[in-house]
Amino acid sequence: MKISGWWGQFIIACLLLIFLTACATAAPQTPTSEPTATIVLPTSTQIPPSPTPIPPTPTPVPPTKTPAPTSCEEVEGDCLELSFDGESCTYQGPAEIKTGPVTLIFFNESEGGATANMVRHNEGKTIQDMKDTFVEEPSTGHAPAWTVDIKGVWMGIPAGESHLWEGVLEPGIHTLVCAKLTPFGVWFGDGFTVEE
Repeated sequence: MKISGWWGQFIIACLLLIFLTACATAAPQTPTSEPTATIVLPTSTQIPPSPTPIPPTPTPVPPTKTPAPTSCEEVEGDCLELSFDGESCTYQGPAEIKTGPVTLIFFNESEGGATANMVRHNEGKTIQDMKDTFVEEPSTGHAPAWTVDIKGVWMGIPAGESHLWEGVLEPGIHTLVCAKLTPFGVWFGDGFTVEE
């Protein structure tokens, strides 16, 4: 049977297309690469990433404050106590100490503001020389020119409160006094010697 014309060419093209399609699906396919394995974790262990990191919540820890000593019995090392009751200045402590750390506790037992002061003597002046400057108490004079104030001791303390001073003293003779702020007046406490 002879097929001619465009109708014939169309029929041949359709048959050829059907043949090629049948051959392509029937031919065994060979893999072009090694098969790959995909590991899938169980869904219970997969955690989706968080878009915003969540910082840990800090647990506040309150600071621990060591209470200040209320007497020399609670202090290790050299300690001096000075108290003022509004009419007298009383020193409790050693007559001699070694150079090094020293603690002074001042108790204002008066009904008004008061303070303590500590001075170091120069020019070979003694504790008796300081006593002689306090002809009568309270004195309204200032510390003699031959003394040097120990920094940090002088501080106004309200009635019924205390002041703690810690420092290192140089060798020499030292004197402690109490002062009433209003009206101003100074009372002699006592003295001690710091040795090397």
